[in-house]
Amino acid sequence: MIASYRVMLRVYRVAVDFIKGLDRRFKLMVAAMSVHQLAFNLPANYNQLYIVGLGANPVELGFLSSLGGFISSIISAPIGLMIDRYGVKRMVIYGLLISMLVAMIYYTASDWLMLIPAIMLAELGFRMIIPLADLIFMDIVESTSRAQAIALSRTVWAVPSIISPIIAAMIVASFGGIRVEGIRPLYLTQAVILASVAFLIYLKLEETHVAKGRSDVKSTGIFDGFGEIIRMGRRVTLWLIAMGLWRFSSGISMPYIPLWLVQVKGADPYIIGAIGTIGLASSALLQMPVGVLADKIGRKKVFLTIRPIVYLGTILLVSASSPYMLVAVGFLGAIGLMGGFSVISFTPFITMHWEMVPASMRGRWFGLSSLFESMAIVGYILGGYLWNYGYMELVLLLPLAIELLCIIPIVYITPEPSIYRSK
Repeated sequence: MIASYRVMLRVYRVAVDFIKGLDRRFKLMVAAMSVHQLAFNLPANYNQLYIVGLGANPVELGFLSSLGGFISSIISAPIGLMIDRYGVKRMVIYGLLISMLVAMIYYTASDWLMLIPAIMLAELGFRMIIPLADLIFMDIVESTSRAQAIALSRTVWAVPSIISPIIAAMIVASFGGIRVEGIRPLYLTQAVILASVAFLIYLKLEETHVAKGRSDVKSTGIFDGFGEIIRMGRRVTLWLIAMGLWRFSSGISMPYIPLWLVQVKGADPYIIGAIGTIGLASSALLQMPVGVLADKIGRKKVFLTIRPIVYLGTILLVSASSPYMLVAVGFLGAIGLMGGFSVISFTPFITMHWEMVPASMRGRWFGLSSLFESMAIVGYILGGYLWNYGYMELVLLLPLAIELLCIIPIVYITPEPSIYRSK
């Protein structure tokens, strides 16, 4: 016990030293994205209630959300090329402005049909913010500290994720409770905050993904740009397949875990709240130690070591005989559940993902991988059919089988791309 405490203390000392030496642009971006997370999570618990309150059919809106995800994946392709041509800063600002527009559409909507453009734009706006923030981190931070940088950002962002629902509840209560007019002010608040974040980044952030000297990129078409990545060899192709399968498998179970917890396992609001709180707290506490370890012994080794914890959580989620046993899933995580080791294990994985290609190609890499990540839409559809036909356990166990039989073997045989780590 004492030895474990000393190890943790040593890890946090390394983390403190790392934070002291961080680039000003990194600190600015983490702070700006913390405010974004506050805004993003404000209406998160009320979106479905608001949409249904305006007269929507949840089934129709589920289809529109899937269609919006597909459209955003397609649009992400040229955006990736534009990042390598013109830089990432303006694309993040555009993403924030799109999200602000989405919030204003929600705020002004008097009928659910008016929400259709917002539903279809929401996924695109989000894809142009958090993933591109990670790209900025990759450009700024040296390879020996990148996993720590990603871990630190997630640790900081956990704070507004906890605070945001409390603020949202106060706003809703002040404007009449959980009904359309009580929820509506959340979207105006969100829009104002997002506009402020966009203005801050415009004024204060220096471009990190500079296109200087990349005349080849400026004259390259979309397909030629993607072809350049594909020609890098089997390693990149396998990784794209792994990313597609990752999104596909999590898409099968993610929308249905809350239904499983409540309708099948009998979890009450306190159990649900405990799972979420424990998931956030454990993620915030363990992100930095995992990031330090990933930078020290390798991203792939750490991912393959800690990912099985998520499989234990998935099995517990399926087999728990009492709702109270589900609380442990908050810590262990589960495939499709955002919290605990599900999030913690993703840190070395996403760091390895960004390091697959040279810095000059990361914009196109974002665009190409987004196309493969659209496989999540197929997962949503398959999960819906399985759930509706009564194969509820299969909705949770099929992603586990896909990961064990397909994704893990691909990650295992894929070498870490150390050749591209800038010094």
